[in-house]
Amino acid sequence: MPPTATREVKKYLIQLIIGVGVLHAIMIGLYYWLRISLRPERTQQTFVAVWVILTLVVVTPLMKKIRQSRIRR
Repeated sequence: MPPTATREVKKYLIQLIIGVGVLHAIMIGLYYWLRISLRPERTQQTFVAVWVILTLVVVTPLMKKIRQSRIRR
């Protein structure tokens, strides 16, 4: 890979890792703050579903950018 493509891939990868880390930290904080473990099973499942969807919203565009950067090499 050319240096610019490598640099670009690294930049997007770092953004991906930080984005997922921040999202998970927020969601874990909300889990304990809202006491989700004490709520009905349906509420717990909904919380997890929202968490998964938000993770996909963060990951999908960045993975697309990483793939495009790698293809451009």
